[in-house]
Amino acid sequence: MELDLNLKIVYSADDYYAKYLGISMISLFKTNYEFKDIKVFVLDCGIKDINKEKLKSIVNDYKREIYFMSMNTAMKRLDLHMGARKISVASYARLFLSSILPERDTKILYLDCDTIVRASLIDFWNVNLDGYMIAGVRDTVDSFFLKKIRLEPDEYYVNAGIILINLVSWRENHLEEKFIDFINKFDGNVPHHDQGTINGVCVRKKCIVSPKFNVTSIIFSFTTNTIKRIYFMDSFYSQEELDEAKKNPVILHFTTGIVGRPWEENCTHPMKEEYLNIAQISPWKDDAPLPDGRKFSVKVFSYFFQHAPLFLSETAYRLISRLIHFKDK
Repeated sequence: MELDLNLKIVYSADDYYAKYLGISMISLFKTNYEFKDIKVFVLDCGIKDINKEKLKSIVNDYKREIYFMSMNTAMKRLDLHMGARKISVASYARLFLSSILPERDTKILYLDCDTIVRASLIDFWNVNLDGYMIAGVRDTVDSFFLKKIRLEPDEYYVNAGIILINLVSWRENHLEEKFIDFINKFDGNVPHHDQGTINGVCVRKKCIVSPKFNVTSIIFSFTTNTIKRIYFMDSFYSQEELDEAKKNPVILHFTTGIVGRPWEENCTHPMKEEYLNIAQISPWKDDAPLPDGRKFSVKVFSYFFQHAPLFLSETAYRLISRLIHFKDK
């Protein structure tokens, strides 16, 4: 099969996340010179002109293309004030990609802003999507959440922060309408918002790929056996697969967790310096670190994890997860 060397990436950001979007873009461009063409689509949820100019300067430096797409029209279709909480526009923006993007685009790679790309995306971009709606990496989601979005125990749940989307399938199966119906069933309060929605709708249509394409923070803290115990999972990636992903990650995803995030104080992520090195060549290089943004319960567990025996740490983590589950019911 001939490789597709025309990469199309989409991010979703408001003005607060524009900085992280820019840093992720720099890492993408620096590691993917072999693509003939890279187009970046930004689902613009309120990015100010000053940050748009910075993003454009990055794209110009690497001779790539960027398109800002206002979400105002698309999001009018969804009542964002349903349920108990007000949901941000950015939280559900990617659900409308099949109608926002041109009909000629048959697939798109969605990246969260809290990512950096460390190696070529050719293998991921060229995954065969025949028969699938998305391709992504399994997430370490508690079984409680699977039940809440009515998934069977053996149904894979992917981390939707990095997914390859089959736009043809989304259009043919009218997924936007199905997403809206799914959200309405939960009165606008779907567990994990758009990620829960995507997983709840794309049932049995998810292509699972290597964890190296979405190396989340948790695998730097726990083994695969610990992950399965903590999240009540019957199966997950093997330890060998996780070790290889940590050794040679293609995409690092700085999710919240006990190690913190590189742009925050007190971060202990083992690949923090890689992120900071990219940040130092960005237009935001002089920005000071943000305060530690982890929840108090996560900070407490982080301390407990570092100083207590593993079996006690696992028990504490499971207890916290259950408390959060019942709180969100």
